[in-house]
Amino acid sequence: MILHNLCIAQNDTKTFLNDPNNKPREHSVDITNMKVEVSFDCPKGIVNGKVTHTFIALRENTDTLFFDAPGIKIFSVKLDGTDCSFTTNNDGLTVYFSKKLTIEKSYKLTIAYESTPKRGIYFIGWKNQNIADTKTQTRKQIWTQGQGIDNRHWIPMYDNMNDKFVTETVITFDSDYEVLSNGVLKSTKINSDKSKTWHYAMTKPHAGYLLMIAIDKYSVKKTKTTTGVPVSFWYYPEHPEKVEPTSIHTEKIIEFFESETGVPYPWESYSQVMVQDFLYGAMENTTATVFGDFFNVDSRGFEDRNYIGVNAHELAHQWFGDLITARTGADAWLQESFATYYSKIFYGVIENSDKVKLINKNEINAALKASETDNFPIRHTSGGTSRVYQKGSSVISMLRYVLGDINFKKVIKYYLTKHAYQNVETNDLYQAIQDVAGQNLDWFFEQWIYRGGEPHYKVSYKNNIDNTDITIEQIHKTNELIKLFKMPVNLAVYYKDGSVDRKQVWIEKQTQTVNFTNKDKKDISFILFDENCEITKKVSFARTTAELIAQLAGAANMIDRYDALLELKNISLSEKRDALLTSYKKEKSETFKAEIISQLANDEKTINFLLTEVQNSSNEIAKALVNNIKTISPEVKDVFIKLFETGSYDLSEKILTRLCSEFPDNANNLLKKTEEIFINKKIYGQNNNIYIKYLELSSFYGVNPDEKTMILEKLSSDLYEFRTRIAAMEALKRLGICNPSSVSKMLDAVLSNNGRLSGPAKNILKYFSEQSKYKNIIKESINKGNYTDAEKKIFKEGGFY
Repeated sequence: MILHNLCIAQNDTKTFLNDPNNKPREHSVDITNMKVEVSFDCPKGIVNGKVTHTFIALRENTDTLFFDAPGIKIFSVKLDGTDCSFTTNNDGLTVYFSKKLTIEKSYKLTIAYESTPKRGIYFIGWKNQNIADTKTQTRKQIWTQGQGIDNRHWIPMYDNMNDKFVTETVITFDSDYEVLSNGVLKSTKINSDKSKTWHYAMTKPHAGYLLMIAIDKYSVKKTKTTTGVPVSFWYYPEHPEKVEPTSIHTEKIIEFFESETGVPYPWESYSQVMVQDFLYGAMENTTATVFGDFFNVDSRGFEDRNYIGVNAHELAHQWFGDLITARTGADAWLQESFATYYSKIFYGVIENSDKVKLINKNEINAALKASETDNFPIRHTSGGTSRVYQKGSSVISMLRYVLGDINFKKVIKYYLTKHAYQNVETNDLYQAIQDVAGQNLDWFFEQWIYRGGEPHYKVSYKNNIDNTDITIEQIHKTNELIKLFKMPVNLAVYYKDGSVDRKQVWIEKQTQTVNFTNKDKKDISFILFDENCEITKKVSFARTTAELIAQLAGAANMIDRYDALLELKNISLSEKRDALLTSYKKEKSETFKAEIISQLANDEKTINFLLTEVQNSSNEIAKALVNNIKTISPEVKDVFIKLFETGSYDLSEKILTRLCSEFPDNANNLLKKTEEIFINKKIYGQNNNIYIKYLELSSFYGVNPDEKTMILEKLSSDLYEFRTRIAAMEALKRLGICNPSSVSKMLDAVLSNNGRLSGPAKNILKYFSEQSKYKNIIKESINKGNYTDAEKKIFKEGGFY
């Protein structure tokens, strides 16, 4: 659908893609406080609750009120202590008042209820009676995930982002456990049945989807920022060695964001809590971020994947998403793009600006990739993850580039302060720029936020001896929804004598030619379009190998040198070898060095240099060699074994796999070495990755295969967290193990509420079901199992029943 808005000129129109879902939900009351009081029957997954909503009537003649409450059993509803009649349906609860509400008057409505939710709140490990080792096997937990509209499954509530209210949570549970919720812990008490009640409360309003609970036998590390913000890190006491690698930089992130935004941390305290089998990476609940325990790493796991980026992203949400909250899903970019952006620039604090540029380049690539499928804008409910997160972050970088650092920071401070604890729309940010910087960025918002696509520039140049003409064409397809782009572009002409001429030019026409005078008739070394990669774009610019090598050696900014390196990928080694080696010795970026290693990995003339380097460099650089080298000589093998012993878990797993494949006659010795270095010391890797690969290869090479496959089957069961289960199931798939025992565990995984577990399990069962010798095993397992019709429907939809 196309929406046409008439402009002032009689026949002039502006065209944007219509978004039918971009409509705020109507509500006849303003919730000001929500107090939730709950206890649980964990084995049955039952929530016993009472919720009290304090609200103000917004309209005259309001005599009914609807609350989202799908599947919740309602016992009673009272308005200011008086019983109300009510009805329920599949969507929720409708309350009927004996007389119409008085506009602007405050009321209290209390609902007693019981729910057995499938979403919103998750009971982990409570049905499993065979847990023998809390250090390595499943935990017993309760945790919630409210975004987008899932808290309604365990709380009757107005569950939409366009109303914000103060929340209180009162949780009664086993006193052996620890309980976390939003805000400040006001009180605890031990009850007569030896249970314990925790009472948490916020002091400022936030959106209902941000309410959270997490329960486990946690330990808590407490610190403070230099600005006085209390910080708590909730962790598993069985793994104290993982606390520092996982929680590193939290205080520094808060301090940096306070400085960057000009707005102090807006809440009473900040907590982070790890949970098992989390549905996403993490969730920015107000004052209390929940994150998946797959980010809980020791020093070796830290080298493969750590929590820093996610930590910064969720912390940025305390300002962008929690302090200010988008009014509708179409404006989700005001939350996710900004959280992605601030997470990105934090790497400039702990590493350098080069790291920020590399992240930004990945964001640009994600945006261009998304446009291969469709051209939805950022501000659209169908925009998709790559636009709302990565492209939006790159657009914010461009906004800062256009405004300048000082004005950008002034705008952000004004915007956050003016709309604190309120809902916002894109126009609020647009208006803040006008109010603070006095700039009309109508053109910027139209092309980057309200419309889709990215510019594709074709660049060429002509050297006229005493001047140089650079021609820029915009060659992307234009239509009613994608126009020509307007941006200030940095152009640079580098000369062979080491001098540089630079200009910033506004490029906005289909074709423009920019002239550089060259009175001294200097020889051109290379030319840069959009020096330092400020613009989200695609560029076609034919350069010679000599120009690329000169750019690799001489460009002032790392990202321009890196672009040259990538373009040299398909150039012969003889033409680029010396230039790459020189660059390797000069560059500091590990990503840059890793790319050079990957291009030289199979060069016999440099292999000795590479082998020396990977032993004294990061895991990223070592992985570049391990992943790209084709032939493993005895010298390479010796280095690989050293890296296997000392490298990160992922690197060690890759090396073990490659060495066993390349040297099958030596596999048993390699597996014995794995036992000595890892298994016997109970070092199993991150999410058991080393252990699972060891078991798989042992089975494959005939080392007690029956015993090893039985352990793999156990690791695929609900005794373990979902990443271990997936890895074990994938190993069983590669080994061709499909029996009633393994199938039952895979079927259990298919029924998980965690799509990141159920999805892979479905794919593996479908793979086996397409082979006649396994199809009947799966079918028989389902028929003999005690599965409901609804569960069998899931199996049928999965394509394996």
